[in-house]
Amino acid sequence: MGVPYFLSAQLDGHQKNPKTDSGALEGWIGFLFFNLAAWVAIVIIDIMLLANEFKHAGTPHHKLQTGALISLVVSAGTIVAFYVGGMCFGEPFTSTPSKDAATLPPFATALIAGGMKATLGFTYVLLIVSVATATERQLEFLIAQIALKHFGSAMALANQRLHLFTTEGVKSATY
Repeated sequence: MGVPYFLSAQLDGHQKNPKTDSGALEGWIGFLFFNLAAWVAIVIIDIMLLANEFKHAGTPHHKLQTGALISLVVSAGTIVAFYVGGMCFGEPFTSTPSKDAATLPPFATALIAGGMKATLGFTYVLLIVSVATATERQLEFLIAQIALKHFGSAMALANQRLHLFTTEGVKSATY
């Protein structure tokens, strides 16, 4: 069981061509601390905002935050479904020294990318409509969400592009 390319193209490349350099360490640091941690923080903050800050059903703020969370769940659900499904059906979207990883179908990639863009868009709109009435805490969380969602989306899309559009392995930045 390896790490699928859509979670870390660098680790997938290392699975295809294992080396003793720092590529695996960089890949694990990038995956765990920057990619996975960013998305866990995004999910936690979105749930917290919906449950605590924008909890009054029927308000525009609640509707926008619900849209942001649902969009995020679509992306996360697609990733989890294809990861688990790939493992169950013997096509885990991971490379081995003898074969390249299978790629996600276009609709799955669209669900992941579209959900990430939609959740970011909902958060932007929520910040814009809230800026005059929001508490300082709400503004801080919304601004943090925008930054985290930009970073998380960039990481996710980079993993897609690296796997699909390069024949070169991911190179270590430290050597």
